[in-house]
Amino acid sequence: MDEFRNNKIKRLPPSVIKDIELKNQARRLANLAPIKIKVRTCIACHQLFESAGNRTCGCNTRSTGFIAGREII
Repeated sequence: MDEFRNNKIKRLPPSVIKDIELKNQARRLANLAPIKIKVRTCIACHQLFESAGNRTCGCNTRSTGFIAGREII
């Protein structure tokens, strides 16, 4: 059952993962905490997805916006 659920997770594109890795290298040099990729549940459609901070998976891009780097709905 868990294997089936894991296949339903929306994954981040490889380019985004590479960008996060590069940012983490810079953050390590500055003694900052690394950016972690977590599996979250979308607060709009309740689907599992990989995220580095967003609360929605992109299913509601029309009603989602960003102010000062924070996601608003």
